[in-house]
Amino acid sequence: MRKLKLLLLYFIAFSFGTLYSQEWKPVNGTKNVSNHYTLFKNANIYQADGTYLSDGQLLIRKNKIEAISKTIEAPKNTIVVDLQGKFIYPSFIELHADFSIPKVKAESRSSKPQIESSKIGPYYWNEAVKPEVNAFEILQYDQKAAEKYRKMGFGTILTHQKDGIIRGTSSLLNLDDQEKGRVIKEKASFHYSFYKGSSQQSYPSSLMGIIALIKQTLYDAKWYEENPLKTDFNASLKAINDYKGLPQFFDVESELSILRAAKIGKEFNIPFIIKGNGEEYKRIKEIQKTGVRLIVPINFPIAYDVSDPFLNRQLPLSKLKEWEMAAFNLRLLAQAYIPFTITSQDLESEKDFYSNITKTIENGFNRKKAIESLTSIPASFIGIEKELGSLEKNKLANFLIFSDTVFTAKSILLENWVDGKQNIINELPEIDIRGVYSLNINKTLQYDIEIKGELNHLKSTIALKNETEKKKLNVKLQGNRVNLYFQNDKNESMELIGSVNDRESRIWFGKALIENEWVSWGAIRKKLDFEKQSDSAKVKEPRIMPTINFPNMAYGTDSFPKAGKALLFRNATIWTNEKDGIVKNYDLLINEGKILMLGYKINMEVMFPKLANKVQEIDLKGKHLTSGIIDEHSHIAISRGVNESGQAVTAEVSIGDVVNSDDINIYRQLAGGVTTSQLLHGSANPIGGQSAIIKLRWGKSPEDMKVAGVDGFIKFALGENVKQSNWGDHNTVRFPQTRMGVEQVFYDAFYRAKEYKADWQLYNAKSAKDKKKAIAPRYDLELNTLAEILDSNRFITCHSYIQSEINMLMHVADSMKFRVNTFTHILEGYKVADKMKKHGVAASTFSDWWAYKFEVNDAIPYNGAILHKQGVLTGFNSDDAEMGRRLNQEAAKAVKYGGVSEVEAWKFVTLNPAKMLHLDDRLGSIKAGKVADLVIWSHNPLSIYAIAEQVYIDGILYFDLQKSKELEVRDLKERERIIDLMLLENKKGKPKQEISKEEKLLYECETLNDL
Repeated sequence: MRKLKLLLLYFIAFSFGTLYSQEWKPVNGTKNVSNHYTLFKNANIYQADGTYLSDGQLLIRKNKIEAISKTIEAPKNTIVVDLQGKFIYPSFIELHADFSIPKVKAESRSSKPQIESSKIGPYYWNEAVKPEVNAFEILQYDQKAAEKYRKMGFGTILTHQKDGIIRGTSSLLNLDDQEKGRVIKEKASFHYSFYKGSSQQSYPSSLMGIIALIKQTLYDAKWYEENPLKTDFNASLKAINDYKGLPQFFDVESELSILRAAKIGKEFNIPFIIKGNGEEYKRIKEIQKTGVRLIVPINFPIAYDVSDPFLNRQLPLSKLKEWEMAAFNLRLLAQAYIPFTITSQDLESEKDFYSNITKTIENGFNRKKAIESLTSIPASFIGIEKELGSLEKNKLANFLIFSDTVFTAKSILLENWVDGKQNIINELPEIDIRGVYSLNINKTLQYDIEIKGELNHLKSTIALKNETEKKKLNVKLQGNRVNLYFQNDKNESMELIGSVNDRESRIWFGKALIENEWVSWGAIRKKLDFEKQSDSAKVKEPRIMPTINFPNMAYGTDSFPKAGKALLFRNATIWTNEKDGIVKNYDLLINEGKILMLGYKINMEVMFPKLANKVQEIDLKGKHLTSGIIDEHSHIAISRGVNESGQAVTAEVSIGDVVNSDDINIYRQLAGGVTTSQLLHGSANPIGGQSAIIKLRWGKSPEDMKVAGVDGFIKFALGENVKQSNWGDHNTVRFPQTRMGVEQVFYDAFYRAKEYKADWQLYNAKSAKDKKKAIAPRYDLELNTLAEILDSNRFITCHSYIQSEINMLMHVADSMKFRVNTFTHILEGYKVADKMKKHGVAASTFSDWWAYKFEVNDAIPYNGAILHKQGVLTGFNSDDAEMGRRLNQEAAKAVKYGGVSEVEAWKFVTLNPAKMLHLDDRLGSIKAGKVADLVIWSHNPLSIYAIAEQVYIDGILYFDLQKSKELEVRDLKERERIIDLMLLENKKGKPKQEISKEEKLLYECETLNDL
């Protein structure tokens, strides 16, 4: 190693500053031209196929690899470096960084909302859209940051400005300080994200708004490219089109958002490379189906301080499981054959980089795959595999020298060569002095010395012979010269100067100055600190992987129920919601998710002989069987915002884009008998977003929860919320600010939609020849949605309270030739029931919530009964995560307040909302041919004593009360097991974080700003 350093010092002195001197670059003085070679011999060289070339040789010249072989005939002007069995790997490539890019600081927020963009110039209308930004133009090379990356093994980095939802291009750099970052590609990739960034503009204020804005921008870019006759220049749209041939990257915050980004990619035919959050294991199969490529962080959660059993109760099982599962993520991705690269981003410290990757290997991740995911795979993602990613002739001389096999306990990164230039990371002593020694000073003082730790980070202690108290010993080794510094038992400073006698470090000797007299000292090694170990690269038996539940939290399932099972429920009291009403001691047969027959004492051998031997019979004597509850107005299972409050009209956004399948309220409401929910946008604007209708298929993905083949619905709103009455004194900018203005927003929106429809009809009527001479209308997500309402292809659910506003919207609808589908809340509906009946609108309300704001002061509990008796289709909804657990009791209030019959009251939460959602042909009642969404109740479902014992969706058992109790026991044991593992981590003195109670935000109509 000493020889290596001397040779390299000569090499650096001779060639510094010359390797990249360009013909056009002036030189201050005489030009120093260097054409020598460097040959590394006796190395274990990692090859492109994942094998090692033992005793290999690597020849480089300037910044290129010239040859790799067992034997290379070195040219005359060659510096030879003997690596003595050390390991050479390709340098790592980082694909997700903002290295040397100045941070964008958000301007001080004005007290009033910023509705419009403050950006000057021909740019897109929203400040969060910044495709025209090029990293190369704002790059300010940071040598300190470059050094941190090189210490982790990175030689090449892809850097971009991490600000906004469309961020512009990145630059690909080699971390070459002499060139202040040599640019390999000025514009290497293009970047998107689900983060709004520094923009102060009100819109978007939600994840669904971000998704809609990205989609609208991409549609606008497509229109901009396809219509050369347009007159307006837009630098943002031009940039999107100019750079669409580059690799396209997407930065997201969760495993569910990987699916969302992939869906956008599929719609626009963009093969996104998606940077995830390290929890991809939670939805590995769904991610695999998308075919996306990933960038995966290794920022493992820190163990919690679990020393206090009381505080431990606040720690959710999901957090415990995330801590334990983090190091298994890469193994699972590799097993699923999902292409991915590793990023160092999001790490608390660069020191965690090697330890975390090593931990993943201990947990079953393949070392070869780990190396590929930092070298050849990232190179292939951005199309630089001909220049970087492996050690091959004519590729750039970016390589690493390790003391041992990479990602092992003994391995130390010694050097990182970038562009053929040496960067020393760690220097190892020429002699390994680790061990236990007996020290004798002047034949009178005897000590025990212990030296251990990594070769580049030794830890030493000293103690008097036969004494237990150990003191710190400072050992300085240079070549074979050794100096020892410590405090003796009198706390006097001692300094010993001497030599290590041989390379095995068996004997040390030297002199020490004690009481102004030079005396001799000697030390003999009694034993090694480290035992001879088996090959550190040998793959150990990986840790057993914990079970992954879906979702991976309390009550999650580890397997999905099988469909298609034939079930025969006997002797039940069945609430049919059909002309038979409630029938007692009846049987119900279901198969393959459908109701086959309702009857008295069904004879399987006679009526269904093919199913007779397959059917499972369930005796429901004393039990009640109903169709599943349908919640027409719910706000559960939504990610990052229920309101897009940035504009008055947001018809372009969709709750369907942000369904959160991991919300525990799905399971809670399933346990209350709810099988179907309409997830509605909030009431922050007159025209809100599109809704999503889901079945509470606990454990399934967001897409699998959605009900197929349904009509489209959208949320409108009236009253205080939409005119921002209670949003604070400064929210006086967004139109409308009065109830009169709300009406004008509706008219303006629908007149614009009519014009939009007419423009498309006129354009589509043109011949192909004439179309080439015309500018096509721009595809507008907002207006397209409003046009669907005019065409009766999308239907309105409107938040409403005051009778005058209810009348107003019905008048708007009549004048525009469409019908309002449902008024929700509708607490003054009893005042205008006759008008509602005439218009044909339904009412989805609740009984005894009132006086929570001024506009509900006239609410009465008899509202539902009065509307029903006036012939208005009436239902009860939750609008609240808690109420959604007991909608059966809410239905009973129709009996209590107004004397509605039990049969009709039950329809308020089953058949009637099914009719509102246009699903009554398949849901809402028990009838042959309908879908088998069923609930088994312990008592009359309208009773406060009724408990949902089993809930079936599509004939599949999704909730079972007994199984739920078993899951609670399972989860308690799982908590105890993981907490025990954390306690072990705590005892080892490893970093830990304090437990803080996690407050889950429960959405309702008025919830704002959850980005």
